[in-house]
Amino acid sequence: MRKLFILTILAIALVAILGCDDRGTGIEPNDPGQTISGIGPGLDHAWHPQLGFQLRNPEERFFASVFIPEEALSDPPRPVPLLVLLAPEYGDRLHFFRAGLEDMVKEMTASGEIQPMLIYCMAGNRTFGGFFYGNSAPAGFYDDILCDSLIDFLQNERFSAIIDNPSKRGIGGIGQGAYGAFRTALRNPGLFSSISVADGPLDFDGSDGNSGLLDMFQTCLDEQHAYYAAKPDANTSDFDFRTDFDSSLTMPVSQMFIGGALAFSPNDTVVFFNPYVSVDDLAIDSSWQIAHDDTLTGGGDSTTLVTGVVNNATPGLDFDFHMPFDADGNVYQPIWDMWMRNNLENIHTAVGGTPLADMNIWVASNPNAKWNYHDQTQSWITFLGTQGYAVEEYDYSSFTDDPITEDEYLYDILREMLIFHSENFGN
Repeated sequence: MRKLFILTILAIALVAILGCDDRGTGIEPNDPGQTISGIGPGLDHAWHPQLGFQLRNPEERFFASVFIPEEALSDPPRPVPLLVLLAPEYGDRLHFFRAGLEDMVKEMTASGEIQPMLIYCMAGNRTFGGFFYGNSAPAGFYDDILCDSLIDFLQNERFSAIIDNPSKRGIGGIGQGAYGAFRTALRNPGLFSSISVADGPLDFDGSDGNSGLLDMFQTCLDEQHAYYAAKPDANTSDFDFRTDFDSSLTMPVSQMFIGGALAFSPNDTVVFFNPYVSVDDLAIDSSWQIAHDDTLTGGGDSTTLVTGVVNNATPGLDFDFHMPFDADGNVYQPIWDMWMRNNLENIHTAVGGTPLADMNIWVASNPNAKWNYHDQTQSWITFLGTQGYAVEEYDYSSFTDDPITEDEYLYDILREMLIFHSENFGN
């Protein structure tokens, strides 16, 4: 059943017509008149209409911070390469700076270990830990942002010192940011010349086609059942997959699947942006016509539909979603197929040819990485090899059998990433 809504959104109209402004990072920004390197002003940019319906982001902001080398602030500025880093799940715009990025870059640049570079650090969305940098209305249309649009914004609107040459541009990421970096590189051949990532969801069905995220289905349900059972007077046999599925921060695997479902298998698949804007004596009025489809393309399917998580004050914009597994933890193929269309191997096939042919590739992995990330990462490396790509591997190990997070090793990983990109940027 299709519903039609007319929304009057004055804030969106103001952004669309009057342009974009920036917020601070929480760290004191540099005076634009000073030539001081380090963390620059927040680059929180409004992307319209790409983030028009992203959950909990009414101002359509894409949050980021930037490391500015002193060379880029000299008069005249010295041209420098660009490195784009995507944060992992739950990572904000200062994620890499908290790991010591600023001091590290200054030290390594001063010693000549790396060359000066401008580093743009993008936040993962904090809602549900992130949306895999996917492409949907509730998740945000990241494919339309992470492309030449982003480069144009950085180079032509913010930093003229950035060298306008793909050979001087690199991209990297951790966790979901690793997936986002490769997704961006695959969909935009030739935009970057180097990519560096560490353990992430790089092959959804794993090395044997039956592991990866599939192995996490039961873990997700175990979280849900334990959370439900802890409620007063709860009876686990009464748990209703559709309405009782919860998104508590105490359930990180559940949050990961919710974010992925909103990106890859949202229930509402038809959203049209049809702005009508009139300006009368400086009064701005804007109406948005949204065709909101309550069914998946080809007919309704409520087998794994979850309706109780996203509740929006605007009628119809509650953005329900479908899980790739049922209430018993079994794969539900129609929805899992939607996820697999977003798997890197299938994106590579859909793009065609060898989209990574002109890129230098660096991948780090740890046998004890969380959420089957190591197996997924190794499987992706194997696939890249079958396609004729050379991959520089970096292994980092821990002295425990417990799953570790990349953040535990982020300082060391960042050092290796910086060296890799600097060498690939050349002289």
